[in-house]
Amino acid sequence: MQGMPFTPLSPAPEQLILAHSSSQWKTIRSMLGLVIVVFMIVQITTLIFYGLYELDAAITLVSSLCLLPFVLLFVSLRKPKLAHVIRGNESIYGSQFNIINPSTVIQSPTPLVLQHHIVHNSAPLEMPRGMHLWLLFFSGVLVSSMFMLPLLLFGATVISLSLALLVAIPALLVGFSTPVFAWWSTSHRYFGLPTSRRMGEWMLIAGMFSTLPAIIVNSLVGPLLLEAVGMDTINSSSLGFGIILFGFAPIGEEIFKACAVLTLARFIDSRRRGFQVGFTVGLGFALLENLGYILSSFAVGDAVAVNFALTSILRGISSIPGHGVWTGISGYAIGSYLVSRQRNQLYDVMDDASNRTVKPNWMLVNSRGEVVEQSSGSGQERIDVPVWLCASQDKAWPLPVTPVKGVGLAILGHSFWNGSLWGTELLFSSLPTIQMVGVQLGWITFMIVALWYITRRIIPTALGESNRSSKAF
Repeated sequence: MQGMPFTPLSPAPEQLILAHSSSQWKTIRSMLGLVIVVFMIVQITTLIFYGLYELDAAITLVSSLCLLPFVLLFVSLRKPKLAHVIRGNESIYGSQFNIINPSTVIQSPTPLVLQHHIVHNSAPLEMPRGMHLWLLFFSGVLVSSMFMLPLLLFGATVISLSLALLVAIPALLVGFSTPVFAWWSTSHRYFGLPTSRRMGEWMLIAGMFSTLPAIIVNSLVGPLLLEAVGMDTINSSSLGFGIILFGFAPIGEEIFKACAVLTLARFIDSRRRGFQVGFTVGLGFALLENLGYILSSFAVGDAVAVNFALTSILRGISSIPGHGVWTGISGYAIGSYLVSRQRNQLYDVMDDASNRTVKPNWMLVNSRGEVVEQSSGSGQERIDVPVWLCASQDKAWPLPVTPVKGVGLAILGHSFWNGSLWGTELLFSSLPTIQMVGVQLGWITFMIVALWYITRRIIPTALGESNRSSKAF
């Protein structure tokens, strides 16, 4: 074979279609692993900042050493996935022996003209239906709470502790993640935008990493500034504590989430895409934040069944979509700005590495070889939003189209949410515990309904007037 020419790599043709086995749960499985890795990176990095602030070399050094393996693991999990595609066409001008590289020779019974390409192996984003995820969430919370209930009824016995420990890890996974994935699935399904799996994952990851500077502002910078002027930030009924909740937290979180949206500017080619990116970034932030809240819900002793169920459900239908909506508003404004300046075009994250913008279309097939509906990796899907989620166009509310106004509106919404919850607790703190819980649940219910009302009226604006239809739910 010596002396025979190698077949060089060539760009993939524009209309290349690659088949990919459909796996709707694969994205969720991979993201669950990434969440744990990113959570550890964020927590350990926070310790590094704390060590630097306290001038404690031991904490800083040990934390840095602990951080390194998690960073390497993250890089390994997120390394680009490329596919080597070899195509052969019968031709009298071809050869029966084609050398791809020194270790690969393709022999065929008839002469072939071979072409081979390196393409980015990223199929369309697939998600289980939101209904299935919500069913998993509520049934998982119910079953887990029932296993934990003996702790409340009979105290810490061998049987009650064993039952609680048996469901601890499944309860944690279901409680903190499935509502986020349910909202992610719903937004992806109704926005009708072609989204690769890798693109969707980067949106969620960017939101998760935005929690790091937010934690530093909420836990370190804010308290230091307030304590410097003599304000108490420890007592939950103090004004300083409230300022952290309705001041520093909304400002820091929304600004850093907007910065995360800007890091994904290469994906944003329309206002609708901007809202989608913002909403998904908000969900990524909520995913990591929710993990911390669900973990803390286990630290209440015998009442873990009630605390876990309330924390999981209330955050699943209130705080999680709230983060998505507020950052979606910022994303819409950032998308408007980017489109108006014509500074970006949609391309895949690996196109720079390959110096090509050609991306193959993907066709998803099931185990029987049948093409899955809406399996194309390109083109725009039909938008078919139920009326419970999207009002008619004539009832739509306009959204800001400049980043400053968009982020400002997101901060105001987030601030009112946090501040009203804190103020309600403070105002009715003298009531008996049962009445106090009733008042808080009543106000949270009102806030959830208000969030739904707002969302219904901004979704038509985010989607735009074209290619949209509504149907009864």
